[in-house]
Amino acid sequence: MNSPPTFNLLHEPWIPVRPLNGGPVREVGLRELLLHAHTFGRIDDPSPLVTVALLRLTLALLHRALRGPTTTEQAAEWYAHGFPTKTLEAYFQTWEDHFDLFHPQKPFWQQKSDKKEPEQYHWSLLSPELNGSNTTPVFGTKKRAEAVAGKSAAETTVRAWLGSTSPAQVARLLIQNQSFSLGGRITGASDSQQGGPVMSKALFVATGRNLHETLCLNLLPYPADMAEVDRAVWEWQAQGEDRTAGASVPLGYADRYTWLSRSILATPEPTDALHTLGYGAGIARVEDTHQGRSLEPMAALVSRMVENKAALTPLKFSLEKLVWRDLQAILPEPQNQVYVNAQGKVIRVPGFAPLTIRNAAQVLDLVNEAAQGESIVQVHAYGQILGDKAGKTSAFRHESYALPLPLLQDWERGGQHVDTAFREAKLVGSALLNATLRLAAEVVSRGGEREPHKDDVRNLAQTLPGLGAYWAALEAPFRVFLAGLNAPEEAATAWRASVTREARAAWDMNVQGAGGDGQVLGFAFRPRRTDGKYQPSPQGILDRTLASLSAAQRTNSTAPEVPS
Repeated sequence: MNSPPTFNLLHEPWIPVRPLNGGPVREVGLRELLLHAHTFGRIDDPSPLVTVALLRLTLALLHRALRGPTTTEQAAEWYAHGFPTKTLEAYFQTWEDHFDLFHPQKPFWQQKSDKKEPEQYHWSLLSPELNGSNTTPVFGTKKRAEAVAGKSAAETTVRAWLGSTSPAQVARLLIQNQSFSLGGRITGASDSQQGGPVMSKALFVATGRNLHETLCLNLLPYPADMAEVDRAVWEWQAQGEDRTAGASVPLGYADRYTWLSRSILATPEPTDALHTLGYGAGIARVEDTHQGRSLEPMAALVSRMVENKAALTPLKFSLEKLVWRDLQAILPEPQNQVYVNAQGKVIRVPGFAPLTIRNAAQVLDLVNEAAQGESIVQVHAYGQILGDKAGKTSAFRHESYALPLPLLQDWERGGQHVDTAFREAKLVGSALLNATLRLAAEVVSRGGEREPHKDDVRNLAQTLPGLGAYWAALEAPFRVFLAGLNAPEEAATAWRASVTREARAAWDMNVQGAGGDGQVLGFAFRPRRTDGKYQPSPQGILDRTLASLSAAQRTNSTAPEVPS
């Protein structure tokens, strides 16, 4: 008689890691990952969503196994001297059976459907790149199948192309899907489902010189009252809890990191390969209020106007810009927005930096207390970008930045300089946009011969590449600026020079894009009067702002906003 299939995630190799000794990426189980974390550089999956989802699982496991760290000081102690190995081993032994991907009663992070005949889907449903539910796959597998075989046969064609997969791959995609699953209704299901807990959030993680340091930097203080009620998914499932009755708030960090967003059930074939799996509704989650235990530890909160009210909402990635342009969101005084309400009262709404980044700064401060020197903190940002329609994935994103430790600790030593740099770049970017719109209006109206239609002006301006090129070109100088903040005045001087240079280069691109001939040059440089009021030339709009930037540099102040 054949023994039932088993794949224990504590012992079987399935998590891709990059060894510090320079060896190739290899796969390890959770036990080896934690007991030998100091020998690995990082978790390293090709998908950024899988990478950060695996990190969240590992943090949840550490919180539950160690019931800590109770304080930042304890995290710093673990950072320097390692985790208590005996405590980890005891926890592994206690919960070993519940880490089996194919356990007959309680398969890891899965749940059987309550339907008599639950729908079966191809395993690629778990992957947005391949065949994700309610999404145009990022890498187009399903679209290519539709092109080859037609929509009616697309699913069959995808199954034929992708075939079966391994338990290790299913385990990685299972964990990714539970965290990042899209909201909406999948084919064959009757109800629309809530998205995963971090479906569209930008997640920020501090990393150290090895995986062990990375884990310690992101292990938040885990107070006794939270540890008492918190449960990871394998713990509450083992106790037979039923959480399907209604929506609930996460009990703590481990519950949030291992939320059961979908009822997934992977059933292997006799060869241990997997072809199909069950997929259905998971546990409803009370929508985050961004307070207390509803606060996502890895997310940055920024203030936005929502229904004419200032509110804190998680920072999201955008296709149009990289996250460095929102880096203020992770600083000690992040994105302090000012609004004026209907009564004319000024309302100041500060943002909220990610708990993981704030914690990392505190841990490193304790670790480096004896060492006289400034550290560089590597901050990684991971996330999924949704499309213009609900339930669509447009792209994944993974960005990394080397930030001086004082930047994350002290507003006066770092944050205020970054804030000034952003305001200067945005000021010049706004002037570049206004100059481009004015140039487009001149071109469309033939120098004022006729009244231009606003749609024609906007459409022409959008075809000109300068503004996008301006922001793209500033990414590298911004990284140099960050690295030079130990000498802020010199860094600011170099930054303003870069802003000026890239703005002029972008303007030249727009002039050439609008035609670049003598007539267009005349439009670009010629001021004129409209209704008796002087209007600067398009070139003059940009020149005035750059002049104010230069004046600010000479007086060591911030460039004022210049009206267009």
